[in-house]
Amino acid sequence: MYQHIVIESGAKLYQKNSQLFIEAEQIHHIPIEDIATLLLDNRRIAITGYCLETIVKNGAVVILCNEKHLPSAVMLPFAANSRRLKMINLQVGQTRPRKKQLWKQIIQQKIYNQGRCLELCGKENVVKKFIDKVKSGDSTNAEGTAAAAYFKALYGDEFIRHGSDVVNSILDYGYAVLRSSIARYLALYGFEPSLGIFHHSELNSFNLADDLIEPFRPIVDIYAYRYVGTEEKEMSAAVRRELVQLLSCNICSGNEVHAVHYAIERTVQSLIRAYTEKEKCLLLPELLPLQVHAYE
Repeated sequence: MYQHIVIESGAKLYQKNSQLFIEAEQIHHIPIEDIATLLLDNRRIAITGYCLETIVKNGAVVILCNEKHLPSAVMLPFAANSRRLKMINLQVGQTRPRKKQLWKQIIQQKIYNQGRCLELCGKENVVKKFIDKVKSGDSTNAEGTAAAAYFKALYGDEFIRHGSDVVNSILDYGYAVLRSSIARYLALYGFEPSLGIFHHSELNSFNLADDLIEPFRPIVDIYAYRYVGTEEKEMSAAVRRELVQLLSCNICSGNEVHAVHYAIERTVQSLIRAYTEKEKCLLLPELLPLQVHAYE
């Protein structure tokens, strides 16, 4: 079972016998092969280069946070895939019509999950009507229209995305964690994250991750809903830890219930099949009530 580790206090990190040792007031250790995410949220953390190399080489993503506790740097396991050039050539060779059809699928599922989020929060599903309005490449921007209605219905008429309130802080942090996990799997499977399906900014090294994140965003949205109307002004350390653990919550993937991080991997795998024309449809997630996944 993969684990998502958050370290928030000054500590010394090193590896020995394939274990990550965390030395603070006490010494804890965990098998490196079990780590999917390592988030370092304290500038007094000391970690050896060899330790970082070993963790990333084993396929984990390492996230560094700044003084505001926001993810600011990511280390990805590119060396874990030995045929990366083959995958990059496959990405470059995708036709524009094919990418536009894939983007249509992504946006339709995003809007569907936004509707599920509203329903699970006891709200009216005001975005369902936009699903069938999504055209190839979302040429009519149904995504933007649906998003405007969605956030108002979920968080209230006064809510403004990218504001300075705690709900926006939770959204930004949660999305950053999701984005890092998606980038991790893209690297593991040899993708170049900057080569997107729809996103194509030359200033963005994670265009493809920003494409695939869209239908996963509502799992952060539904978590943030519990903080609407509270007196909380800032994210607590407990909230940041819980946002990382959303990667271990249930989500439906291909009519099966999996942890979010595994559903992400399945989506990335389906992208390979779509790019090689073995399948036309991506395997995209369906939102479920928030619950930590129980492994059998």
